[in-house]
Amino acid sequence: MAVAEISPEAAQRRLGEFHVIDVRAEHEFRGPLGRVRGAILVPLPELEARAKELPAGRPLLLVCRSGARSGRACEKLAALAIGPTLNLAGGMIAWNRAQLPVERTEPGSLAELVASATAWLAQVGSLAPDAVGLPLAQPTRESVEALLRRIEGGFRASAAPPDLDLTLASFRRALARL
Repeated sequence: MAVAEISPEAAQRRLGEFHVIDVRAEHEFRGPLGRVRGAILVPLPELEARAKELPAGRPLLLVCRSGARSGRACEKLAALAIGPTLNLAGGMIAWNRAQLPVERTEPGSLAELVASATAWLAQVGSLAPDAVGLPLAQPTRESVEALLRRIEGGFRASAAPPDLDLTLASFRRALARL
């Protein structure tokens, strides 16, 4: 089944026409890539069970990290005769690369920042948290910056996830703020 897609730039211009449904996990929704303004979190594994909760009256813009899960969400909703739906092409990675506005939940402490980095590492799965020295029991600004350098170096030596630079930049902005 072909899923209708929309570019981040076109979606931003038409944002008022959609109900934005983010199908990522909660840690991603609150994580370094942020979220589209006004997005409603309905993680993909819960989508079918919560389909009746989805707002009506406007097309649904489905969003995830890269566009893959939101594409599957569009297919699931079409099978349930819910729609119309549009998939955000490239997901929040493409949205951030286009430098479009995002809502963010900033870590409130160094420990929360380390927890966010741990969750991100577990999600991308290419680099084991113990390979970079996680977790940090009592993080300091210096130890968190060293951790971010180790994450960056570890991925530079292997296949880096497509959001590495965006994620590290977000983590470093949060670190500077803390």
